[in-house]
Amino acid sequence: MNELVSVVVPVYKVEPYLERCIRSIIGQTYENLEIILVDDGSPDQCGAICDRFAQEDSRVKVYHKTNGGTSDARNYGVKHSHGMYITFVDADDYIAPEYTAYLLKLLTKYKADISCCCLEKTTSNTMSYEINAAIPKELLLTGKESCQKLFGDLYDVLVTVWGKLFRSEIVKQYPFPVGRRYEDEAIVGKYYYAASRVVVGGRCLYAYYQNTNSFMHNQPTTISEDAIWAFAHRAKFFEEHNERRLAEMAWNFLLNYLIRDSLANQGRCDSYINSFDNGKSLDFKTRVAVKLYNVSPYIYKMCLKVYCGLYNTITGLKNGRQ
Repeated sequence: MNELVSVVVPVYKVEPYLERCIRSIIGQTYENLEIILVDDGSPDQCGAICDRFAQEDSRVKVYHKTNGGTSDARNYGVKHSHGMYITFVDADDYIAPEYTAYLLKLLTKYKADISCCCLEKTTSNTMSYEINAAIPKELLLTGKESCQKLFGDLYDVLVTVWGKLFRSEIVKQYPFPVGRRYEDEAIVGKYYYAASRVVVGGRCLYAYYQNTNSFMHNQPTTISEDAIWAFAHRAKFFEEHNERRLAEMAWNFLLNYLIRDSLANQGRCDSYINSFDNGKSLDFKTRVAVKLYNVSPYIYKMCLKVYCGLYNTITGLKNGRQ
């Protein structure tokens, strides 16, 4: 394959990490790239760094705009992209030299619309790029199966928009929600739903740098309205498409998030839990969890502790017999 791949990088206040990120993209073994750097009104030297790389490499395209947030910057980059495929990289992260080639190979091999690699959290400037032991072989899923896995054992792999290669028409169909955090949670399920085939590879080729200054490492001390909005937005999307099972899984995810948050933060989400429309489709376990929590958070925690203990015991016995 020699199709053009657009790499979209939103840039804002990441001066210490930006050069590392850009060099990892320029150094890809697959060279037919359009590298789109969107300077989202960064007040530091990020804009100048982007411009310098544009002078060094003709594949680098730089756009300077007023600050609008990560979603707005990504939308801007997608709008100005020309590739058959699009991948997203955050400017404080970096990727392995074979990242693009690997994802393209997966797409071609399985005739898929989306390919995914695994991530590895790091605080280092270099990585060994190991295999994810939980995914010893490549997984081929339908779009709906990917949506189901988004609420299960592949959540960490599937939930982000980075670490993926998408057919551009899928990305352009669903813009990111401007002005919202947790935009990946709100949007990525739509991408999978629009795909016929999704392939997941076990190689960890995306370095998720643990930047202590990033939003994800500086969570607000108040209720995260954006998280609640994103989880509800995802559930409503599946409802609108008459996907009852997927909607149920999405509403379950939201309710369990609210309960965990309230348990950890002195009941700050109790009003959301109490006002939740019980007409929504929920599975039996979540309905029981909500009822127990409403009776007493203490009783809920004790029952959860017993449940987890029994689950671990049964799982250990099963593994012992294998």
